[in-house]
This record gives sequence, structure tokens and C-alpha cells, in this order.
Amino acid sequence: MAVEPDIELCAHLSDPDAWVVLKGESFHAELIEDERVREAFEWGKDFLREHGEPPSQDVFDDEFEIKGEPFFNEPVTVIEDLVDRMRRRYKNNQQRDRIKGLVKLQKEDPDSVQREMAANAKELQAILSRRGEVYNAGEGERAIQAYLDKATRGPGASLGFPILDAYFTGQRGITTLAAAPKSYKSWITVKAVLESILQGKYPWLFSLELPAEETEMRLMCMMADLPWWKYIENSFTREEQKLLADTEMLMAEAGAYKILTPPHGARTVEEMIDQAQDGGAGAIFIDQAQYVETDGKKLGDWNETGKYWAVLDRARSLADNICFVHQLNSAKAASSDTFPTYDMLKSTSAFVEVGTLVLGLWASKEMRKSSKMQIGVISARNHTNIIWDVDVNLTTGCDFEITGVAPDEDEPDG
Repeated sequence: MAVEPDIELCAHLSDPDAWVVLKGESFHAELIEDERVREAFEWGKDFLREHGEPPSQDVFDDEFEIKGEPFFNEPVTVIEDLVDRMRRRYKNNQQRDRIKGLVKLQKEDPDSVQREMAANAKELQAILSRRGEVYNAGEGERAIQAYLDKATRGPGASLGFPILDAYFTGQRGITTLAAAPKSYKSWITVKAVLESILQGKYPWLFSLELPAEETEMRLMCMMADLPWWKYIENSFTREEQKLLADTEMLMAEAGAYKILTPPHGARTVEEMIDQAQDGGAGAIFIDQAQYVETDGKKLGDWNETGKYWAVLDRARSLADNICFVHQLNSAKAASSDTFPTYDMLKSTSAFVEVGTLVLGLWASKEMRKSSKMQIGVISARNHTNIIWDVDVNLTTGCDFEITGVAPDEDEPDG
């Protein structure tokens, strides 16, 4: 059933959180076409200003009735999306009407057309521009509400290890997991997806490098703690196949997930995030960044820092937290005998400046022979650089375990 934006707005007007968004976005009554709904909005805004809270459903129902229906059918949109839709509608309608007016003015008073165009543009900008993340003096209430919303949501999606989740409070903003090729990036991503499932986050993993079927089997092997080589060599016993199926069923009951590989041509960050959010995803992982498409090509084909900047900045505006898997510069990583530094990242400035956290994975030849690796901070907005030692088990089972902080590093709090 089609949603009528003005009537849908009424369903939000008794919600304090919706008013936080409306105030924060400087929502303008001109965006409302239905005069009775516009009157209700202005009345509700005055009520909120006077009483410090919006009118209840009953108060609104006593005061107004729209088109013979109560105000408060259950909302079918989120308020942010509704505001965007109402802005687009207003822009389309106004542009048509104003162009007609300018054509008429061109015939009657050509000299005033330029002045009228400038006035129209200024007026439209005031009504349509998104306020974004601007905070003015006296708006502490809005900032506090944003904090309370964040605190209510709790920690972000898992980073794959309890000690990392405790230290970083899960994912925030843009998280990047970076390593040289064939350095367990996809495995650690699968581990983070598994922990996010257990947390009830409903993670979506866009497996752009590996086929979705292989990534799914990695997750199932990790769930059941079965050696990965048995999948590679097609040597699961009947009992192990049943264990895989039973474990996957139990995991589905504990918390759903989705692993998918979109077709080429449908891998822009907007398309993937929209698909995940429409499906109710609570966490989004993209493996890997270089396969994300923009302007008709993969980021890896562009190999331009500016393209990465645009994609990451767009992702940050669309999702509360999202994890990208990314590669280190192969030549720099191969010549290094120590844990990677931020300058080894491909398109370094984009990931470091836009991202909240960049975690690196690394192992020397000797460490690989001993089934060991390290995970640690390459760049972090809110934390110090710490490196942890990790034991790798893909032979007798399927797991990665942090054993402690690497030598010469301080023990993290929490």
C-alpha cells in the first residue's frame, strides 16, 4: 500500500525521538501539502515548546482528525526517510511551478528574471538543505538525546574477539580490517560475523571477493569447529556433515545472518547498504573494499584515493557502523618484517581520515609456521595503538584465539 507522506508524518508526531530528528534537520512546515496536517505539525511544535514533550496520541486525537481517520496508525517508515521523501516531493513540485513562473516573468519583465532566480534558489536552499551534523549553542538537549540513543543501542557490531569488543566497545563508524593478500582477512571477518550473530546483531556480509557459498562454508566450519582442510579436500564424514547442518540450524535460532555476493553492476555502496538496511541488518561487512563499484568501475580499477574517499564518506553518512576489508600495499607489506604501519594501506588517507578504526593483521614467516599471527591498531580515533597475539587453528579445528598483548605493549584496560 502506498504511503501518503503527510498522513504518515502524523503517526510520528507523538514520538519524542521523531521530534529530535525534525528539530535537528530543521524540518520546515512548507514541506507539508495537507493544510490540516501542517496545522497539526505547528500545533504540536508549540505544544512541545511549552510543555517540554510532544502531545500524546490521545491529545492529538482529541484535537485533530485527518480525513476521517485517527492520527495514529502505526508508522510504516522511519522518520529520517520520511523527511527525505517529503523534501524530494517538495523540490519536484516547486521546480515545476517556479519554472512556469519564470517563463511568464521572462515575457513580462526580462530584467528581473535573474534576480527572481537567485531569490528562488535561496528560498529552496533554506527549506530543502539537510542540517546534517550541525549543532548550535543551546542545543545540548539534542546532543544528549543522541548520546542516550547510542547508549541504548549498546556496543557496535563485533570485531571478532571479546577482548577487542570490550576495549573498542565494538564497531563505530567506519571500521577497516587490513592485511596483505592471503593473510586471514576473510577469516577474521567471518569470525566477526559469527560473534555478531551470537550478539543478535543480524549481520549481513557482502562477499565480493570469495563466492558466497565458500564464505558460508567458512562460517559453518567455524560454528562447528571443524577443520577447513576437510572442506577443501571434500572429506567431511557423514557425522561431520550432520554436525554442520545441526550447528547451522542452532545458529539460525540464536540469531539470523545473511551472506551474499551481488552481481556485477549492483555493488555500489549505496545499493548494498540500502539492501541491507531494507532487510533489517544490524551490522554490515564488505569483503573487500576494492571490489565496491563506483562510477561504473571497481575501486581497485580506479586505484584513486579520491574515489575511496567518496565511497567511504558516503558509507559513513548512510550507516551507523560498517566494516570494510581492505588490502595493504603488497610491495610495502612484503618488504616489512614488523607489524604494518598506516602508510602501507592502499589509499591511506581515505581510510585513516574517514575511518574510526583501522585494524591490521600480520604474521612473519616464522609466525605462520607456528600457526600464529597478530591483530592490532594501525589507526584509531579514540584509542592507543596496541597489538595482540593470536593463535590460529585451521588444522584440528577452526578458530582464532587472542592469547595476550604482544611483547613491549601495554595491557589494555577492560
